[in-house]
Amino acid sequence: MPSTFRRALLCTALACAFAHANAQTTPSYLMTRLAQLPEFSRAASTTVVYGTVDLGALYTNTDHAAGKWQMQSGGTYSSKLGFYASEDLGGGLKAEIKLEAGLNADDGTQQAAALFNRESWVGLRSTTWGALRIGNQINAMLPLFIDPYGLPVTNSVYTWVGGGIMQTPRGLGSNTDLGPGAATIPVRVPKSITYATPRVGPLSAQFIYATNPTGANEPRTGARGGVLSYNSGPFYLAASLTQGFSSPVAVTSGAPARSVRTDIPSCGAIFDNGRLVLSTSYVQIKPREAQSGEASLVTLGLIVPRGQFTYRASAVYRDTERARNAAGQLADSSALGIMLGADYDLSRRTGLYLRAGSVRNFGVSTIILNGTVLPLVAGTTAPQLGIETRTLAMGVTHHF
Repeated sequence: MPSTFRRALLCTALACAFAHANAQTTPSYLMTRLAQLPEFSRAASTTVVYGTVDLGALYTNTDHAAGKWQMQSGGTYSSKLGFYASEDLGGGLKAEIKLEAGLNADDGTQQAAALFNRESWVGLRSTTWGALRIGNQINAMLPLFIDPYGLPVTNSVYTWVGGGIMQTPRGLGSNTDLGPGAATIPVRVPKSITYATPRVGPLSAQFIYATNPTGANEPRTGARGGVLSYNSGPFYLAASLTQGFSSPVAVTSGAPARSVRTDIPSCGAIFDNGRLVLSTSYVQIKPREAQSGEASLVTLGLIVPRGQFTYRASAVYRDTERARNAAGQLADSSALGIMLGADYDLSRRTGLYLRAGSVRNFGVSTIILNGTVLPLVAGTTAPQLGIETRTLAMGVTHHF
């Protein structure tokens, strides 16, 4: 996709948001949802046990392969169990902790070997000086609600196309067509320290630094970056830069293995007047190696709340420059993902959902959707090219 067209898409989305700007007569839809999270409690001191059970059915189908039904946990919200506690220390200072474990609701197992794989941190929060947290926590990046689906690891084309999750003969990898060591933005960063400034007018910022999560000597840094946000009325704007460092890899044949740094600059905008939410973002994936490729992402999102119903739609286009095929030759590589959805609230805590999505690969792109593997080239372990994957999910969510 030419860069002028990418910019046109972004400008069109922003223009649509500003064209709909008017007096905000209803509360922000997204802020209303965020206010339900335990860390936004206004209580001086509190201890909360919370969680979600999300379970449903998933149908998957790819070109040149038969479709199938299966049970799916976390179709719209990750099934989880969490603990949050805060203590008022006086003078506008609070101590706080959060522990959150991901669950597979279909069989009761943990999502990962680590018990509290989603979040595990301790911190201090001051109304004057901001917030400092240490542990496994959400990255300093564009907010999760840039994606109308909140970046679940299942039904979100932002997760799969935006994350560049590709099938290779050796398994799944991120942005593998960009060269060895290419990375994507990790949503959660272990062994990290973050600092969030207090809000100054409409502005706020957050910064993150993380050591190598494996404990190895190389690289010393695992991730670092920051995000600057502007929030006024129905408008939210953000710009971020995230840098990730890979484990040592052989970048060129015969050369010693070394870590590769990937720079990920991004910007995003949201319009939210309570009756309509429009979102857009532009992201670049830039491994810092001369022979590596680069990827550009354009995302568009829509949320329309109507009584007990909420309608959602998103589109993500991934384009590349200097991408390479399995033989290391320059090749075209791009993908388009579209996701449509509807929610119905049975109560404030219980709801039904429906999701329908598609990812179409072009060139040598082999991005998957919702964990669905692509068919293989006969007699090999290499996935077929030019494959489209389609999924349909429906289920029920309960928060407690």
